[in-house]
Amino acid sequence: MADRLFQDRRDAGRVLAGLLGHYRGRPGVVVLGLPRGGVPVAYEIAGALAAPLDVFLVHKLGVPYHEELAMGAIAAGGVMVLNDDVVWSRGLSRETIRKAAERERRALLRRERLYRDARPMIELDGRVVIVVDDGLATGASMRAAIQALGRLRPARIVVAVPAAPASTCRELEAMVDEVVCASTPTPFFAVGQSYVDFTQTGDAEVRDLLRAAARAGPPGTGSRDAGGPPGDRPEEERSRSPSVPLPSDPSGKEMSRMVETGFTTFDTTVNKTNHVLKAIEEAYGWPKGRRNRSYSALRVVLHVLRDRLTVDEVARLGSQLPMLTRGIYYGSWDPRRLPIEMNAGEFMARVRSTLPDKILEEIDGDVERLVHTVVHALREHVDEEEWEDIRSIVPKDLAAVLA
Repeated sequence: MADRLFQDRRDAGRVLAGLLGHYRGRPGVVVLGLPRGGVPVAYEIAGALAAPLDVFLVHKLGVPYHEELAMGAIAAGGVMVLNDDVVWSRGLSRETIRKAAERERRALLRRERLYRDARPMIELDGRVVIVVDDGLATGASMRAAIQALGRLRPARIVVAVPAAPASTCRELEAMVDEVVCASTPTPFFAVGQSYVDFTQTGDAEVRDLLRAAARAGPPGTGSRDAGGPPGDRPEEERSRSPSVPLPSDPSGKEMSRMVETGFTTFDTTVNKTNHVLKAIEEAYGWPKGRRNRSYSALRVVLHVLRDRLTVDEVARLGSQLPMLTRGIYYGSWDPRRLPIEMNAGEFMARVRSTLPDKILEEIDGDVERLVHTVVHALREHVDEEEWEDIRSIVPKDLAAVLA
């Protein structure tokens, strides 16, 4: 399969739907999206195939104090799968596994309640299950989902993804009945390289898409009109995008404003970047009219974090940021000097030395709170596994700051 560039996740879903046309009208087909990024892709597939849509949650079980190492996973339907090699080699006790599973099960149930609005999970026994993600790198989450789905006795499991390494697709082919992948880039660096817009999917978007699919009526109508999600509404019904600052000079003193352009991808990234800036402003009571403060805070924290990461991690994180935020992130980047080793204290000192004096005064010198505020605003747009990967490569004291 040739390399392919998708506009966004919805575009990728439409491409995949064309490759899955042989399932249209087939009885017993269910489309499951892995949250969060897999759901917009799955939404398009379900609509095209006239099949019901649901979300299938999988949470990794990390080894205590080494959370980046998976000892197993739990999934919707009360399913738990374990990596016997990791359990045995680490000497993990039943009690350790039980506590980890209980903690992750509570988190999974919270997200199920958030996404499903009390709707029960679709019955999968004897069904053809098409499980969808927005792309695969190592495929660890998808493998966990496949193992968990096998316990729920579907008649057939099909994996559908827009982009993945050819080697990962071959590995999955041995586990399921069919693998459909629209693109296998060579060389493969990150899922985001296959998208123009790979900004993080938020919980609200997942919930809205599932609600829209539930309101669309019985499978077979093909309707996506009533109560469709943002982006499907007529042009005149879309809310206007709030302003986003563009500094005319490095100090950010003079700001210009953007309004809705009619180009959906651009308008979306404007809104997502504004969401990040607004979250920072609300934390400090800063007026939107002087957005240069939230912009400066975001830029400084992003640059210090970026400079602490390896080049590969910089690229992986950058691929998930809203496009306008990505421009801030890469500004003045010099990969020849990276990574700059920093513990938590050195990280804070670097932020402090780079912030404008006026902002330092307004935050009463509490740099740690500012970093927490910016990190919290950014995490809404970054995949949980990617964020945990970042935390796993920095010192523990700095990882705690980034939690």
